[in-house]
Formats: sequence, structure tokens, C-alpha cells
Amino acid sequence: MRSLLVRGLLLAGLALPLIAVPASPRISILQQVIAVRDGGVWPKLSLLPDGTIVAATYNQAAHGSRPGDVDLHASTDGGLTWARRGTATQHQGNSARFNHAIGVAPNGDLHVVSGGWDFGGSNAAGVHTKKKLLRPSASRSIDGGRTWTISPAFPDGADAMTLVPFGNIETGADGALRVAAYSYNTTVTPRVDICYTAVSRDRGTTWTLGSVLGQPHANETDVLHLGGGKWLAAARNLGRAGERGHSTDIYASDDDAKTWRLLATPTAPNQHPGDLLKLADGRVLLTVGDRRPESFGVAGLLSADGGKTWTAAAPLVTGILNRDSGYPSSVQLKDGIIVTGYYASKSKDHDSYQLGVVRWKVQ
Repeated sequence: MRSLLVRGLLLAGLALPLIAVPASPRISILQQVIAVRDGGVWPKLSLLPDGTIVAATYNQAAHGSRPGDVDLHASTDGGLTWARRGTATQHQGNSARFNHAIGVAPNGDLHVVSGGWDFGGSNAAGVHTKKKLLRPSASRSIDGGRTWTISPAFPDGADAMTLVPFGNIETGADGALRVAAYSYNTTVTPRVDICYTAVSRDRGTTWTLGSVLGQPHANETDVLHLGGGKWLAAARNLGRAGERGHSTDIYASDDDAKTWRLLATPTAPNQHPGDLLKLADGRVLLTVGDRRPESFGVAGLLSADGGKTWTAAAPLVTGILNRDSGYPSSVQLKDGIIVTGYYASKSKDHDSYQLGVVRWKVQ
């Protein structure tokens, strides 16, 4: 409902007009659990055809500073309990795979695209220095994430920069798989990140460069196919050089992700990055990490008009103790329950990195 009104206030003896403020979604939190302790970083969730939820996560208790890979954890009871099922990547030497996207193809195959970093030396605490971005690899599993085949075929950006994949892998109206991937360019000032789509027409074996989604300051972006060639994308907006407080922009495409236009900016500063999910009732859910100091956690917004307008944000997760957290990802079960995964480096329930999961409903 968008009927909540803020009554006119007196300021300098004058009455301000009534201002319509969108209401937050009405939600019910069912359960909140820690699914993985001392790991589980940057989760991306997908729902397999048999109802199993899988979560792809970086398997180290660190912010991308230790050699590691993308593990798959699975839940067969709607997100209440989790077990490690397999490893989707194979890092080489002194490197790590952890910038990843996930999706399920129409035939049930599970796909993970993952970038990462080659490291330099490490300090006494075992923290490594990032040296060079790794070209993304494409992993495919035909057994629900237990075993994987890996292909190195992933394109560079049009500016010859190595791309960083993010978000969900979605199937378009043309049957091709698509994922968002951005260039990470710190060689120029101000920094320029360009987000693209990458496209696979051979079941995820090879990928080619698709459309430009957002520039010059869009990086971590999630894409969603609404159906019929209509798409939305939620992009982290870096803002102007030297500024903090990134927000989340919504882009739209009506031609099966060939061209994009900026549609809305529904979040406050420090609410990013975003994950998009089309709910069973047709509404679109946007979940974001809430990195505002007064409300560390995860928040959710809803759109009932295809992403043009959005409700205010409703808190889904609280109890996180710093800004090294968030990156939510959600799926909806057949009974309507939404399962949202997120990570935190420290919370009231655990003193190290963790994959947290919240089960909830929305009215």
C-alpha cells in the first residue's frame, strides 16, 4: 500500500503540504538460522526442479583474501538445515575463485560462472594481496551440484578489461543463458566500471559478450527475466569518484536484454547490492544489503508495476555488527515462503564469517 501519509509539519510558522510516503511491505519472519559457520561468503541461491535450494558461496572465512573456491551447499527442507554438496570451481596456485553467479537452465542443469583473483604475497595473518583478476570460468553440473565440468570460455569486456560476473544466470525468451558481468577498471580516475550481459547459446559451455547494461559506474548487477523478453536489472551505482554510499539502480529491457534504460533508483545510499526475484503473484522482490551504520542487515522492497515504482524498504535481517555483510539472494518455495541467504563477518550469533538464512512471508 502507498497510502501512508506524513502530516504537514510546522516549519518557520508555515505548514508543509502532505507528502505521500510508500509503505514498507508487511512481512512475517518465520525462522533465521546460521547455515554455514566460518565461511559461506557472498551467497547466491537457486532452486532446483526437485525443490532443493542450493547456495554458491566462497569457502573461506575472509573477504576474498585467501586461496579458495566456490562451494555448493544444499537444503532439502526449505532452508532450515544445510549440507555441503560439492565445489564448483578449481583455483590454481595462489589464487581464489569467489566472484560468482548461479542459475538453473530449463533442462535442470545447474550453472556457476566465477571470477576471482590471482594473489601476491601474504602477511603474518595469512591475508593475501590481490594482484590480478582471473578470467571467469563456467561450471556446469547435471547432478544438482555434486560434480562439475569446467570451461574457461568467458569473454573480456569491449574495453579489453577482465569481467567480474555477479548475480543470477537467467534464460531469455530466445532460450539463451544470460548473466551480468562488469569491468573493474582502476587504471583511470575517476574509476570507470561498465556492466555488460554475457550470453551462452550452448548450455553454458561458451559465453560471448552481449549488451552494455550500465555505465560509467555500474558494477555488481543482478538480472531478472520477467518473461516474454522483458527484463529488469539491479545495479550497484558507484556514484561520483571519492564518494561512499552507493545506491541500487533499476534498469529495464523490452527486447530480450539487447538494450537497457534506467528505470528507477529505489534505495537509500548504502543499500546495495541488489537481488531480484519474481514472486508467484507477479510482484518483483528486491533484496539489498543494508550497510547504513544504524541498521546493518538486509532489507526488502516490492514492485507491483514491473519495477517502475517500489515500496519503502522493510528490514528482513538485523543483528549484523558491521558493514562487511549483506549480499542477499532469495528464492520462493511452492508454499509461498521466501528463503533469503546473506553473509556477515560478525553478528550477534557468531563471531566470524557466516552464511545466514532467513525464512519469511510477505502479504
